[in-house]
Amino acid sequence: MTPPVNAGGHGRTRPVDDPSDDGRTRAAGDAGDEGWARPVDEAAGNGRLSATLAVRRRAMAADLIEQAALELFTTRPMDEVTVEQIASAAGVSVRSFYRYYPGKEMILTALPVRLATAIAEETARRPPGEAPFAALRNAVDALTGETNDYLRRWQRAMAHSYGNERVQQLVVTVTSPMLTEALAGRAGLAADDLWPELAGISAATALVVGSRRWAARRGSLRTHLLDALDLLGRGLGPGPAPDVTGMPSRA
Repeated sequence: MTPPVNAGGHGRTRPVDDPSDDGRTRAAGDAGDEGWARPVDEAAGNGRLSATLAVRRRAMAADLIEQAALELFTTRPMDEVTVEQIASAAGVSVRSFYRYYPGKEMILTALPVRLATAIAEETARRPPGEAPFAALRNAVDALTGETNDYLRRWQRAMAHSYGNERVQQLVVTVTSPMLTEALAGRAGLAADDLWPELAGISAATALVVGSRRWAARRGSLRTHLLDALDLLGRGLGPGPAPDVTGMPSRA
């Protein structure tokens, strides 16, 4: 599947506490209570900064692990690479590795999850007249562009590792719920109704198959994904007609 990269970590900024004031600042030249400016909550501000830094550090650590694993997976099958080797290559401890990933197989789901998230968001933004499955197909068409260095590394890693059935099953498991939600929203149905649930799982499977064929045969990722979705779509049908009057227009 396709791009974006995430990361993570920990970090705290100690709050600044000035006991010489009660938290209020007097405006210059003012007198009386009316001259007091709105209290400044420094602890809250530092708390937000601390949370932002923590998210960024976690993102960086997760990204280092993902990049190190992909490099190792391109040289030999995933089953021959240990968690200890991945952690060492990423410069983190094994304990830190498990803080971000429950197992090495999950690393290969990071890219599909990012793509599925983007597809779901784009599906929701598609013009209201598009039928649900067509909207998802067109979202994939819009989001899968040129192949970059990161995708090529992922492609090589998958070529070594897609013989592992666990990876394929995991990718479908983690991506199908967001595709199901997107299709259900377009169709005006609950996510646990038969059509969106079946369509979401089937679309996730089609994307896995298309990605696997791309990893094995090269060529255009977009073409492989769309070929798989088009074949699926002919079997599924377009899906329930969207309620155009009840859907917001695309900005």
